[in-house]
Amino acid sequence: MTENCKLKVTIMIPTFNQAAFIREAIDSALAQTYPNLEVVIGDDASTDATPEIVAKINDPRLKYVRNTCNLGRVANYRNLLCNHATGDYAVNLDGDDYYTYPNFISEAVSLIDDDREVVMVVAKASWKISNNEFISDIPDIKEALGLLIVKNLPNKKYFIKHMATLYAREAAVKIGFYNSNANSSDWESLYRLSLRGKVKYLDRNVGVWRIHDRNESTTTNYKKLMENLEIWPSVYKDAVNYGMNPIQAKFACAKCIAYFASSFATNVSLNGNVDLAKFVYLIFNNYKLAASIIVVSPKYAARIIFGFIGYYRRRSAL
Repeated sequence: MTENCKLKVTIMIPTFNQAAFIREAIDSALAQTYPNLEVVIGDDASTDATPEIVAKINDPRLKYVRNTCNLGRVANYRNLLCNHATGDYAVNLDGDDYYTYPNFISEAVSLIDDDREVVMVVAKASWKISNNEFISDIPDIKEALGLLIVKNLPNKKYFIKHMATLYAREAAVKIGFYNSNANSSDWESLYRLSLRGKVKYLDRNVGVWRIHDRNESTTTNYKKLMENLEIWPSVYKDAVNYGMNPIQAKFACAKCIAYFASSFATNVSLNGNVDLAKFVYLIFNNYKLAASIIVVSPKYAARIIFGFIGYYRRRSAL
């Protein structure tokens, strides 16, 4: 355990109707070995047994906040961060996820030490789809500046897992964390924050991102997925302000949009070709450079073609 406990850390647990999972999330947060810790639950007006489950947990580090009305996922994040978290650093653990490595916070704080230029520490997380388990990757480096990170996207090694990222709370509030209504507001926020200082990497798999049919990340709604694409111009506009060449930023932004648009097309195709056609039209109409990248990339183009011929619908039916 790190001996430097001067830094207070907040684990935020936003939740809505996740009674089946919330106890495991809370227990995993309270099991963290770092002493200067608070765990704040943001119950977004759940209508299930969440309040009763939380009431049974007696721990002075735990604070329960219940919203009087449902704010929505991202607004609940923002409310927790801006109005209830008091730590020097914070991390978001969704109410259906859980930590598996009790020393995560201790080891992350030890990487920060007294260097307040460190705006975040990024570790790994795992998830399961069917019988397959995947673990996120990180670059083979101990630290990086945000410009290096956004220049390398969409290389998967530079994808940041929300639940595995400890970040500087005051700096996050200052830049307007979780202000986008997109499901990917966490990425928009974290990548913009990375540009403000150092990012350190912790080579540990710290927890499980639980995949189930109520995950926002599994949505097939093309309008919501279009919102997820809208985060990237914001990220690269900031990158230009922090020294990235504007032409390089424009192309890097288009690469990210092309990558995710082609990935999202597989989800949208599950709703049928009408929605997929609308989604593709919006891509080609709003993001012409990204559309050009899709056209010349066999992998990206194939995803969309396979969507139109019903490949993903047939596979999901198996």
